[in-house]
Amino acid sequence: MSEYKSAKDRYADAKSSAWAFLIIGCAGFLIATAALTGIIHIPLSQFSLVILDVIFIIFIGIAVLSFRHAVKLTGEVTDETDLDARIRRWASENLRPEDLMVDLDTDTTEEMKYFLISEMVRERLMRAFPEVDDAYAEEWTENFYNEIFYSES
Repeated sequence: MSEYKSAKDRYADAKSSAWAFLIIGCAGFLIATAALTGIIHIPLSQFSLVILDVIFIIFIGIAVLSFRHAVKLTGEVTDETDLDARIRRWASENLRPEDLMVDLDTDTTEEMKYFLISEMVRERLMRAFPEVDDAYAEEWTENFYNEIFYSES
């Protein structure tokens, strides 16, 4: 299992966290403030309600920070999408299944084929795109192998 988490997934996580903190923070703040002003009755002391209000204000602050983080990640999503398109173009021109299997004999097991071909693809990818980190290369290689060799079966 790869340790790589795409920018799109990180963006979705940041955005969902922001919404969760915002909804909980606003709802809690409104309820605690309504209890402080006497609109509703909650069996807590005034001090406890003030502390709850402060906590819910902190939640709202965390939501704002999470939304800002999500906005920053939109650029990374675009960059990652562009990089993936460049890599796919490169792969279609340079990584043909018949070329990758040329050194393998008929006795090679499927597991060994996977490891040998994946390593070869990953090395070529890292040479062609040195800006790619190891986790991304590993994830991309695994997806490439599955698309090329398992879609043919």
